[in-house]
Amino acid sequence: MKRTIVLLLLFLLVFEWSAAQRDSVLVCDVKFKTLKYDNGHAGSGFLVKYHNKVFVCTAKHVLFFAKTDLMKTISLGDDLVSWSFVSKKNPNVKVSAGELINEDKTELLVMPPKGDWLVFATNAEIPRGIHLFDVRADTLEIGERLYFMGYPYGSKSPIKVEGRFQGYTQTGNLSLDVPTGTYGGCSGGPVFDQHGLLVGLVSMGYVDQETNAMVFEPASTDYFKSIVRM
Repeated sequence: MKRTIVLLLLFLLVFEWSAAQRDSVLVCDVKFKTLKYDNGHAGSGFLVKYHNKVFVCTAKHVLFFAKTDLMKTISLGDDLVSWSFVSKKNPNVKVSAGELINEDKTELLVMPPKGDWLVFATNAEIPRGIHLFDVRADTLEIGERLYFMGYPYGSKSPIKVEGRFQGYTQTGNLSLDVPTGTYGGCSGGPVFDQHGLLVGLVSMGYVDQETNAMVFEPASTDYFKSIVRM
């Protein structure tokens, strides 16, 4: 038993060290033909490896901050010049988004979105120093410790916040007990377990005005897995 605990602690220390050395979370830098729509920090994002393919992901609702007036659906239209996922530690390190896997010109851009994932293919080699998440296969347990990462607006460094898994919402999102905070800009960041395995994506979070409690409901990986299997 003691040996198991020691090995787990060593694993966590190695993950913490490796995460500190690599970019586990990036920011969305979006450019359009019309410069007034450009946004150098539309949201956060990350890379995930699934079934031997690498995808780059952010939240679908990030489109509200990275769109032209003509964009009304889950489609980037003809005005987009580039969508890049950029390291804030080293802006020269970035991943250019490829095809939007879950583009749907019939799905209106509304809140809350259906399955709050925006999933892109990757067309080029991934730069060194960017972390690739693996998706967790096991079921989450109530009370389990989970974490999320993201870049708040104006921050030069990412935050890592710990919470406890409380169950699933009626819409299938995760429900996490996290400290009350201002997490604007973290949308699209990764949510992962103690072993660094991906379990969700930063989606909905707000302070309940009646209870003053933080409501934090990341999108689970279920929608992501259904999209990339198509």
